[in-house]
Amino acid sequence: MNSSSVDNDLDLNVFDPYTQAALIKGGFLLSTNILKYTETEFRKKVNLTVEATRRVFIAAANISVSNVKCHQESNNQVLTTGCKQIDELLGGGLFKCGITEISGESGCGKTQFCLQIALTVQLPLSLKGAKSGAAYICTEDRFPSSRIQQMISNVRFKYKCDNKTDMNELCQIDYGDNILISHIATVEDLKKCIHEMLPKALLHRSIKLIIIDSITAVFRGEYALNELPRRSRDLRDVAFFLHKLSVEHGLWIICVNQVTSSMSDNSGKKLVPSLGLSWANLVTTRLMMSKTQSSRYIEVMFSPHTASTRVPFRVTEQGIESN
Repeated sequence: MNSSSVDNDLDLNVFDPYTQAALIKGGFLLSTNILKYTETEFRKKVNLTVEATRRVFIAAANISVSNVKCHQESNNQVLTTGCKQIDELLGGGLFKCGITEISGESGCGKTQFCLQIALTVQLPLSLKGAKSGAAYICTEDRFPSSRIQQMISNVRFKYKCDNKTDMNELCQIDYGDNILISHIATVEDLKKCIHEMLPKALLHRSIKLIIIDSITAVFRGEYALNELPRRSRDLRDVAFFLHKLSVEHGLWIICVNQVTSSMSDNSGKKLVPSLGLSWANLVTTRLMMSKTQSSRYIEVMFSPHTASTRVPFRVTEQGIESN
């Protein structure tokens, strides 16, 4: 086995003998080969139980996340958030591959953040952009067209270029047309979107960013209490395929999450991201936004690229900016 693929090898010792034999017989020793399939497809292919298949997929996803490998472009390319202070908080900006989650209570700036990233991904490389478009999946409200147009009209004031060539490029970008917008309302629609529509779009359009605003909405009301295992499976299916797209196409993935109340150790209530551990274990970087009467904050909850800390920010006509 060549050394270049060693980092992607599954540790067969963590599985039972039957699962080990099935993986060896099927030639599924690399996480990248496993994540090409949905759980259902893979289970039928290797004849494993549901629980055994789930353990294999979790192991494969963890390898994919920890390696954070993009095969088409350099691993360390970062995308600016359009706010220097937040870039520094994140260790330079948003890193490719994996899922970046942004959570927080209503009105704290999550959608504002997403809209800004949908513009920064289009910026010239000299401004830490990617000269590419974005796919924006709305699950709650209509896409905020008037707000994005306001931000677009302020692009040339917000981002300063050192030379005339870059400034001309900055001003000539058709920002609105470079955002592919889709409105969905159900889990099945979301799965169809990421399994069928997005792969086709990635073949025909220059897209390097996928935003789901929000992942919570479609999973919040469709499941009864006795269907929580099915919800966990659907969450994993969505997350695994997003990871797959991210790695294969060198994408940035941003998912908006909502918050729910939880009892803290001192018997008080605190806000925590929704969707529980089933989702949290599949997120690469978790960011939390909060607000007080006088300011807004963004905090790194966990990330492979930087330590946990927070910085204040404000929302202006131009977008999200440092305080």
